[in-house]
Amino acid sequence: MTAIGRRYNASFQQTMLRIKDPKVSVPFYERHFGMKLVHRYDFPQWKFSLYFLERPRDAAAAALPSPGTKASEAYLWSMTGTTLELTHNHGSEEDDSFSVWSGNCGSDLPAESPLFRAGVVRGFGHIAFNVEDVYAMSAALEAAGVAFQKRPDEGRMKGLAFCLDPDGYWIELVKREEGLFPEPQNLSQTMMRVKDADRTIHFYRDILGMDLVRAMHIPGDFTNYFFANLTPAQREAMADPESAEARAAVKTLWQPVLELTHNHGTEKDDAFHVHTGNSEPLGFGHIGFLVDDLEATCKEMEQAGVPFHKRPQDGGMSSLAFALDPSGALLCGAVPARPVNSIALTRRAANRLPGRARAARRLVRRRVLQLLRSGARRVQHARGTPFRVCLGLSPSHGPAPAAHGVSDRRPTPRRRGRVFIVLFFIIGPDHDTARARARVCPAQAQYMHALSQRKRKHAHIERRRGKQEETPPRHLHRTPYAAPRCHRTQALTQQRRRQQQQQLQEGPPLPWPAPSL
Repeated sequence: MTAIGRRYNASFQQTMLRIKDPKVSVPFYERHFGMKLVHRYDFPQWKFSLYFLERPRDAAAAALPSPGTKASEAYLWSMTGTTLELTHNHGSEEDDSFSVWSGNCGSDLPAESPLFRAGVVRGFGHIAFNVEDVYAMSAALEAAGVAFQKRPDEGRMKGLAFCLDPDGYWIELVKREEGLFPEPQNLSQTMMRVKDADRTIHFYRDILGMDLVRAMHIPGDFTNYFFANLTPAQREAMADPESAEARAAVKTLWQPVLELTHNHGTEKDDAFHVHTGNSEPLGFGHIGFLVDDLEATCKEMEQAGVPFHKRPQDGGMSSLAFALDPSGALLCGAVPARPVNSIALTRRAANRLPGRARAARRLVRRRVLQLLRSGARRVQHARGTPFRVCLGLSPSHGPAPAAHGVSDRRPTPRRRGRVFIVLFFIIGPDHDTARARARVCPAQAQYMHALSQRKRKHAHIERRRGKQEETPPRHLHRTPYAAPRCHRTQALTQQRRRQQQQQLQEGPPLPWPAPSL
């Protein structure tokens, strides 16, 4: 049976971290790890702001829209990449006592450990970047003043390093194959600790539809499970998760994976509960997924026994929902900013089109809906540009505008022979691109235009009739010097009024039989 998340194209889109000062944290990630601020939200009424950072491919970075615009908002909620969502509560930058919890201090550690902290169990672990040379990257970061939790030559695991961001969150530096990507680093993982491995695997693989790409076992200690959202081509090329080749295969991915760490024996301890970071001490907030249909996804997940912290209909934000994984961690589900089953046509722009073109638009919309019902993934209308149809983002994040799916062609109906031809683009269920044409017969367009004109005239007659009933007779308010109407004019008026009353009784006549649509 197909997983719920895979049916609704769920994709790992964000990791949320609370920060103290955005003027420090945002430049830190931009300067040292090549991330870009793709969008921001400010909520002064609730006194917090959100900053979304992505590590894009260098070829696509220049084409990113300016943060805080409608274009950047549309990009954020239709992207195929993964962002860091940095949440800033206003005023925390001025509070000297404010600090966030990194997730790596807890009572599940030995009491003599410097990371021991009573009253809380470790949950969130770290984010990671893949680099070609961990030693060189660590030296460059340390020279720039970045603090380190572990240098590459320290501890049991040589060649791995953990630096600290301005708020104390751990950032792992992992070696990847040289020459794999031209970019010096890529966001590679988000790590969280879980309580029960079997229930967690079932949730993320069989319900959310993620792929288990690697399982790393340390006997008698812990096991790491790596999950990712793969395309069909990547899924076929991926090695067995239990094999030795899986380690190298995971590092060939540009998009980050979800690393879930299970410390052996915690599933048998009823008193063990992972701290989620959403109560004191605060820190990590949630991970987020984009889905095509939020309400349908949440309904099926709830039927499968998944608990919810917030459903779409709860609260004021109907485009967001928060579910809980088996360890109690929050999962944010978001619907794309534009519905995938409709094309928005602005009324002002529609009224400027000729009558037949407006009618052709209705037929094109009907055709696009048929394509969506037949399995097309997305047919999306670009915000702010009348009637421009564009694709969703391509998984490769190549250079814009072609790879971002934005069509510069405005698909205005063109007359060719005896049909109107409208060009638009669709994206298939496997992210394959196709160009489609809607052929509209002039008789169909003319019939729909005539029908709308008749309906408009019919409504006008009804309004005029109601106005005449409310208006007193003309002789009661006619001035003494007004010239009386001639008998011929009065007869024509009475004849026209009788015709209008007959039309009201019989309904608007059609000039010809309706063609099949």
